[in-house]
Amino acid sequence: MSTNADYDRAYLRYAFDLLERYLLSDDLYWQVSLKAPKGAPPYPSLTPGNILLSLRRLKARGAADDFQAELEAAKAKWGAHWRQKEEREANARFRQWKDFLTQYGQEADEPAPYYHYEVRERVILRLLEEDLGDLPPEVAVGLRKLDEILRASFAPGEFIWEPDLQPAFPRDEFWFLYGTLK
Repeated sequence: MSTNADYDRAYLRYAFDLLERYLLSDDLYWQVSLKAPKGAPPYPSLTPGNILLSLRRLKARGAADDFQAELEAAKAKWGAHWRQKEEREANARFRQWKDFLTQYGQEADEPAPYYHYEVRERVILRLLEEDLGDLPPEVAVGLRKLDEILRASFAPGEFIWEPDLQPAFPRDEFWFLYGTLK
């Protein structure tokens, strides 16, 4: 299942309509009631990381519109809330990524058919790091260890997501999207 610019544009319109309410809430994962187009994956919950990922995909497809400006305006107004959500999300995504790699390590003789999807957690961690400037220290240290584990089991190869997204995810920065687990 793949996405396109219309998919991300619809998600971001929805997200920005609710962003203030979301940022002022206690919820980290805000359920999205938007129906995905036929053949597309369900929309992800509203989180800073999912917003950043949708923005990155739209930029790759040359369709960023004014969403980046909307995000910057929201961050100027609600920056402390945005940053708090990003830090909470970094911790949650780190745990999910660690759980996936731990499970894979316990079943190392099995292929990792879900890597294509699960690596999304690692991508979002990178986007959060980029936006925050630095991940929370405990996440940054843990992620370096997980990257060492991943590199030991990684088979480099071609870009694993939709080809039109490749320019937005350069190999040196997003190396984990260029191959799969052995």
